[in-house]
Amino acid sequence: MELALGELLDERLITLDLQATEREGAIRELAGLIDRAGKLADRDEYVNAVLAREALGSTGVGHGVAIPHGKSPAVREAAVAFGRSRTGVDFAAPDGRPADLVFLIAAPEGAHDLHLKALAHLARRLVHDEVREALRQAGSAHEVVRVLAQA
Repeated sequence: MELALGELLDERLITLDLQATEREGAIRELAGLIDRAGKLADRDEYVNAVLAREALGSTGVGHGVAIPHGKSPAVREAAVAFGRSRTGVDFAAPDGRPADLVFLIAAPEGAHDLHLKALAHLARRLVHDEVREALRQAGSAHEVVRVLAQA
């Protein structure tokens, strides 16, 4: 079954001005968007799950992209948040480049491989230079959703 990114990402979960300058701060800031949208039961518990996953290995994938993720019982409803950073955040990507496009995937504990499907879905789209560039140039959250929906 193909996962529709539009089911997990909406305009409330997007910031085009990510303020955090380090990895944990970026994760906390994006988790705040997911929490404010009512999709988390416990923000701190979810953030701790993401940080535990980060400790296993970087989620910086290169080309200025990072996709931190976590599965936790603190997640009420699966979601993907997106933040664009002006300065970039070090996610220890293989190419050494800081991430200016950060996606945070939240999956409930019982969601089996939902986060893996979301990861694969994003990776298939973000491999294309034109998709990454369109995200960097997007002027609104609506435009981000449109770019990812058609990519």
